[in-house]
Amino acid sequence: MINDRLPRMLVAHADHCVSCGRCTLACSFQKSNTFNPAKSRIKIIRAEPNVDVPVICIHCGLCIPACPTEAITRNRRTGAVVVNEERCNGCGQCIPACPYGVITIDPDTIKVIKCDLCDGSPACVQACNFKALSFEKRNNAVYFRQLETAFRITRRL
Repeated sequence: MINDRLPRMLVAHADHCVSCGRCTLACSFQKSNTFNPAKSRIKIIRAEPNVDVPVICIHCGLCIPACPTEAITRNRRTGAVVVNEERCNGCGQCIPACPYGVITIDPDTIKVIKCDLCDGSPACVQACNFKALSFEKRNNAVYFRQLETAFRITRRL
């Protein structure tokens, strides 16, 4: 049995996304106190005409060893991979290490920004009226990610 005390996981449900941008605005406001998609840690990508996909960090940790200043670590309580802005020198070496392209540079601070799960209560999930994002227990998240993979494969056929 999977332990329910394990950290939850952010899940994107592309088939529900309408590209309204509420998630990106909620994220940028939560993190930067401004409504600026360039400061958002979540991106909405137009995959094909009329198919929009929320692109999220899955907190895999591949960026952690890429950081020469050890500014990227894992929060043991939430499971999130987080950036310590004070330690980050803005070199961007973590950016190519990210297989999902969700690590960016803040245009004002010139420091790396990425999702940190809002300390366990993601603003993007709360802002999404269309259920394109959810914050799930691990066992549910695995199932939803499998469904998402199947959805992408069948769309290509």
